[in-house]
Amino acid sequence: MRGPATDIDDTRTPNNSRNLGIKIKMTCPDCDSADLSRIGAIPDAFEFAGTKLESPLAGGSLIRCNTCCLHWRSPQPEKAELDALYRRGDTGSWQYHPVKRLDWQITTSILRKNHGITSVLDVGCFDGRFLDHLGADYHRAGIEVHPLAAEQAASKGIQIIGNDFSDLDTLSTQFDVVVAMDVIEHVSNPRKFLESLAKATRLGGLIIVSTGNTAAWPWRLMGSMYWYCRIAEHISFINPRWCKYTARNLGLAIENSITFSHEPSMTLPAFIQATANMFYRCFPNLAHNLRRGYARCKGTPYRHTFLTPPHWRSAKDHLLVVFERSGMTLPFRIVADEKLGASQSV
Repeated sequence: MRGPATDIDDTRTPNNSRNLGIKIKMTCPDCDSADLSRIGAIPDAFEFAGTKLESPLAGGSLIRCNTCCLHWRSPQPEKAELDALYRRGDTGSWQYHPVKRLDWQITTSILRKNHGITSVLDVGCFDGRFLDHLGADYHRAGIEVHPLAAEQAASKGIQIIGNDFSDLDTLSTQFDVVVAMDVIEHVSNPRKFLESLAKATRLGGLIIVSTGNTAAWPWRLMGSMYWYCRIAEHISFINPRWCKYTARNLGLAIENSITFSHEPSMTLPAFIQATANMFYRCFPNLAHNLRRGYARCKGTPYRHTFLTPPHWRSAKDHLLVVFERSGMTLPFRIVADEKLGASQSV
């Protein structure tokens, strides 16, 4: 059902609904390889960070590097435009209860089982909810771009040490553990971002990253139509192959790799989500018309989101990777709690 990826051999600009000073990247932003393939078109976005856009934001194309296996959205808005969109975002968009975040539970389990960890930096900490859940037994610090969210994190006792990811390169303090959960998909150069995380980590310390996993079978089935890459804030996408390639180039060791579902569901809801996605994959226009007809019958107004793929949050399409910065290792072995329902590999 999934069409083959096509090699990129020209510099044509795709049809954009909105031009934000967008550039096309014709080499991989991570490894500079020109061996690229276009997976397909990403649907346009009608909201950003929970805020409705005045005009659609062009989805562009999903591109894959055949050397390091990074996937990314091309073209992308410039960083200044993205920062402005984030600052206008709805603060409720990223608010989660800890029990609903399996990556938070896995990370907390790792930290609490290993008593050599005393300091934790959360990059993209938002309102500090994860660090607050972790407890005051650690020196807790955060970096957050959203000003209101940063204030909320500070009110919880979190030390805000930066308001941009670039601040990682100028920190005077290093941490035992640096976490970036659901963050790397928001940066245009994941390799540089991981390198910056490593600089903020002491020798032998850990870097914990969680994000979507392009190697998951639902994503491979849906390609560029997958729900995770149609979210406008998501511009870069990784997988285990990218992690191994990049860790080797940065001198990092992978201690553990865990796949999980962002929102585990019972069998029936999971089946409904899978069926809806496969139907949309085969008959996107019919799916749009059915949504529009259902809304008309219910007396609800038409929404542009009827054009976008359905979510598939029950899919096991996320990845948590524990990197170790080379040096004297911490005196523990990374072990995640099996009852959390995640799959591990080292």
